[in-house]
Amino acid sequence: MEITCLQMDVLISFYIDGELSDALKTKVEEHLKECPVCRAKLNIISSLFTDVKKKYCSNEDEEVYSTNVHSSSQYQFFKKNLSAYVDNELPEEENVKMRKYTIGNKKARKELEDAYKIRKLMRDSFRKSKAETKRDFAKKVMKQAKLDDKSDLGFNPLISVGFAFVMTVILISAIIIYMLSL
Repeated sequence: MEITCLQMDVLISFYIDGELSDALKTKVEEHLKECPVCRAKLNIISSLFTDVKKKYCSNEDEEVYSTNVHSSSQYQFFKKNLSAYVDNELPEEENVKMRKYTIGNKKARKELEDAYKIRKLMRDSFRKSKAETKRDFAKKVMKQAKLDDKSDLGFNPLISVGFAFVMTVILISAIIIYMLSL
């Protein structure tokens, strides 16, 4: 099973968090070796996580931050629904809860900003891939059309049409001349 770039978009965060099975982790690493786009995404997302951690957690209070902030039920709700919130998929009541929590929590605002940055990066990457796919498809169709342009004798279709036109004109002229001579 080969992993596609679209699948990698989903798997990158699980890879960073170490939440993949060994077999899947191996497949992800194989894909990362071959794909510079996904490697770049991984580097960007990893650096975002590192920057957030450095900015909000000194070495002394990293443990305090991870136990206090990450164990609160509000934070768990925020973290669970962050992706749905960014994609506007939550009901209005939960949207309000997310907004309130984000407004009151500087760290949550930063995580939300990072989520929007990641979403933008993924959307831009998708658009670029989509445009490249269209160009590649168009090139393939044009190449196929050029291959199909040859007739059985190997003549270009325009030459064949021109030859048929000239032959038709000669034949009609011969018929007219013959009819006039009678």
